[in-house]
Amino acid sequence: MKFYFFIIIFSVICMAHNLSALEYSKFEFEGCPENAFCKKETGVNRKKWIVQLRNFSAGKISEQKLNAFVQSEFGLPVSGWGQEEASLRPNILMWDSPCKQHRTSTNKYYIAEIFRKNFSLNELKELPNIFFSRAVLNDNQNLPYSMIVPRGDAPLFVKDGSLYYLREEEGIFYGLLIDRDGRFRVTKNETSTEPPKESVCTKDQIALFNRESPGPNFYQGTYCKDIWDKTTRSYKTMLLGWSCN
Repeated sequence: MKFYFFIIIFSVICMAHNLSALEYSKFEFEGCPENAFCKKETGVNRKKWIVQLRNFSAGKISEQKLNAFVQSEFGLPVSGWGQEEASLRPNILMWDSPCKQHRTSTNKYYIAEIFRKNFSLNELKELPNIFFSRAVLNDNQNLPYSMIVPRGDAPLFVKDGSLYYLREEEGIFYGLLIDRDGRFRVTKNETSTEPPKESVCTKDQIALFNRESPGPNFYQGTYCKDIWDKTTRSYKTMLLGWSCN
C-alpha cells in the first residue's frame, strides 16, 4: 500500500513540474502580467528585472550595472511568438494571438515575451518552438541582409550599426540597442530629429524575408520604413513583417 501511495505522490509531483505555462495560467502569481500564461518562477524573475529597471530609470544604478545584471542573470523580455511546447521553457510569458492565421488546429502560435540575453543565431537554433521577427536592410553594397528583432515594433533610428528601440515596462521607458550580431545593450531614452517614414520595399528584400519566414501564411504581408541612421546621417530602408496587429 505504501508503495502505491508513493507512486501516486511521485506522479503528481512530476505532473506539476512539467505543467506548461498554459496550464499554470489558472493561477495568479506575483510578478506575472494580467491575463498572461506565466509560471511562478517567471513572475519572480520578471519582478527582479523591473526592480533593476526602475533603479536604472531613477539613476540609482548605472547603465553598466544594469547591462551586467541582464547578461549575468536571465536577460530581458523581448517580444516574439511561441508554440505551446515553448511554454515548458523557463522565463517565458504567453498570450493568445489575435491573428486568425495563428489560431488554426494544425499551426497554433501564441504571442510571447521571452527573457533573452541576446539574439544569437546559434542559441536560437536550439529553440525550435520560439520565433522572432526579422528585419531586412541593405548593406553598403546595397545587398539585403536580415536581423532578428522584437515582434511588432520598428526601431526609432540606427546608431553605429545597431537598431535603437524605445521599450516600455510597467510605465518605465528605456532604450534597447541591438547590433547585427544580436547583442543587446540597454541605454537611456534617446530621440531622433528625423522620424521613421513610410517607404517602398525592394524585390530582393521581400524575397529574403519570405525565405526566412516561419511559414508561408505566418505573416499577412510586409511593409517598409525609412529609418534614420545617426552615424551616416542618412535614411536606411527596412522591411518588416505584418502579422495582424
